[in-house]
Amino acid sequence: MKSYKQFISEAINISGDFNGNLYMNSTQDSPQQVEETYVADITWMGSIYRLEFVSDSDSLPSTQDLSEELQNEYPGAIVQYIYPAERKQSSIKNSKRYHPAKLEWI
Repeated sequence: MKSYKQFISEAINISGDFNGNLYMNSTQDSPQQVEETYVADITWMGSIYRLEFVSDSDSLPSTQDLSEELQNEYPGAIVQYIYPAERKQSSIKNSKRYHPAKLEWI
């Protein structure tokens, strides 16, 4: 059994995070950046397109923020909806246009 002097002389390193985890005498793992994939339906030049994106942030961007980002490639584009994608993509990999006469994405 340790004496009181030995116990007091030991350095104890206690740290924690905002998720309620407490780390004693160790360093916490560095958080890994998680990429979230999402899909956005936009209106551009009278047609509806579905674009797939990768976001570095934890949440989906607002429709206004995404509209501003798209103005360089799609001037005048209006974002209709943004929602999480079912598959994982690394960048704008797929772009489809809605064809109202055929009632499908082409």
